[in-house]
Amino acid sequence: MTRIENVDLNLFEFDYDLTFMVFFLNAEGRIYARYGGRDEVSPDSRQSLAGLEYTMKSVLRAHRLEKKAFAPQARQSPRFVRDFSGPRRRRGCLHCHQVKEIIHADLRRKGQWSRDLVWRYPLPENLGFTLDVDRGNVIKAVQGDRPASAAGFKVGDVVQRLNAVPIHSIADAQFALDRAPRSGTIEVVWQRGREDHKGKLKLPEGWRKTDISWRPSVWRLVPFAGIGGTDLTAQEKRDLGLPAKQLAFRQKAFVSPQARAAGVRSGDIILGLDDWPLEGDVAAFKRYVQRQYLVGDKVRVNVLRAGKRLKLTMTLDR
Repeated sequence: MTRIENVDLNLFEFDYDLTFMVFFLNAEGRIYARYGGRDEVSPDSRQSLAGLEYTMKSVLRAHRLEKKAFAPQARQSPRFVRDFSGPRRRRGCLHCHQVKEIIHADLRRKGQWSRDLVWRYPLPENLGFTLDVDRGNVIKAVQGDRPASAAGFKVGDVVQRLNAVPIHSIADAQFALDRAPRSGTIEVVWQRGREDHKGKLKLPEGWRKTDISWRPSVWRLVPFAGIGGTDLTAQEKRDLGLPAKQLAFRQKAFVSPQARAAGVRSGDIILGLDDWPLEGDVAAFKRYVQRQYLVGDKVRVNVLRAGKRLKLTMTLDR
């Protein structure tokens, strides 16, 4: 399908910021699995021909089972773009990301929109595990001291169900995580060799947050850091008594209006935001701002000026 105007949005649920998604259905219109996805790295970083083939074979095995497992559906009644109130594009192509914009506009009119709707379809890495691009339900890596590690995940495990969703691909995992609550726990079932395991993944506060800078539907909410400059050298950090890995850069000559209004000056040494011990360089800092904040948020800029530490309140803007 190349047009979304007449597609049942309650059946074909997916990340509308994407331009490619594969659905696997039976003859009755029940969905076994999804395939697709991307991240801030590139449109293809979460996809491969080998991964698509793997998902197809996994779905075929599921289709042959006597007891079939389907992905849950939010609502059974059909819903189309034309069902939303307010202005819509009447001519030309309606892009998928515009469907998301229409949905958000409808929620705003009803007073039901919230900031949490910005961070949709979280990646498994948000909970500490990475799935193999070529084998979408096989765990490729597990980060220590994260919910996945605490649940008992190990490299090579095959995730079978996540939050009551059968997992054949990375897209299935993202769909399952999108249905998860802001905090609490979700159930997960996985296979290790011939043994089945069952546990719970803890969802810490803010676990959904990720880089949204690539998403066309929410570009207007992606903040501009407003400050930038040159990273301090290792020697300069030592002279100031700063840890080697700590973020520390000297504000360049140009100071943006939002930073100037907060009191930031050229030559200030920026150490982070909101008293959080940040590490890395200026580029990592800018990505951090885009992952953690939205336009309109107020932050405290941690500044070192003439040997004194200051906290300057700045409102993030585009």
